[in-house]
Amino acid sequence: MTEYPSWDLPEDLAEAWQEDFYRLKEAAPLLSYGTHHAEAPGTKLGGYPDWFTGPGDTDCEQCSRPMRHLLTVASWEWDGDSWRTWRPLEDGDRPGAVDPTGLAICGTGAVYIFECLSCPDRPFTHWYDSD
Repeated sequence: MTEYPSWDLPEDLAEAWQEDFYRLKEAAPLLSYGTHHAEAPGTKLGGYPDWFTGPGDTDCEQCSRPMRHLLTVASWEWDGDSWRTWRPLEDGDRPGAVDPTGLAICGTGAVYIFECLSCPDRPFTHWYDSD
């Protein structure tokens, strides 16, 4: 699947796409860019963090450059709203599909792991996030 950033969307793109976001909201009032078209929720390798409370500080402590999102470990695979576009069809209405691991990270949150691709020793950091 292809993901796009929402919280991490560069400001110039957010401004340039504002008209598109408005048209999307008019065409599909139950859907939103951030929840249904940007980051996939759930546990995943790569992509973009599905921030609950806004982006955390993920700059490298060694070189001060932004670190790359490597891994998300999430309590749930989707939520009460994002299931409309992110729930796999094969999961259907199967009980437990939303929470197959039974994890409870900060309640219903997630932990994100980031790595620095600029430093030779590739330092990493993590960020806890919950709703």
